[in-house]
Amino acid sequence: MGGLKESWKETGKDLGGAFKQLGKSIVKSGATAVNKANDWAERDDAKEAARKEAEVMEAQEAREAAKTICPECGAELENADAFCPKCGAKLG
Repeated sequence: MGGLKESWKETGKDLGGAFKQLGKSIVKSGATAVNKANDWAERDDAKEAARKEAEVMEAQEAREAAKTICPECGAELENADAFCPKCGAKLG
């Protein structure tokens, strides 16, 4: 019976060491991922991509703001003339 108890103790120690190594590995890979993300964010091409994306978003918002909604049928009109091309209602 004493041999089984010692065997379990050794197994427990081995598992404890394995979990400790696993924890260290997870922390190290997390730190590596953070460093890579920071490096990418600081690159000029990443900054340029973010700037271009912001310009596209601003242009989309401007187009949305320029749309007119027909008061009669609710159609979204990008180029509002005097009359709604969908229902013929007078605009503005």
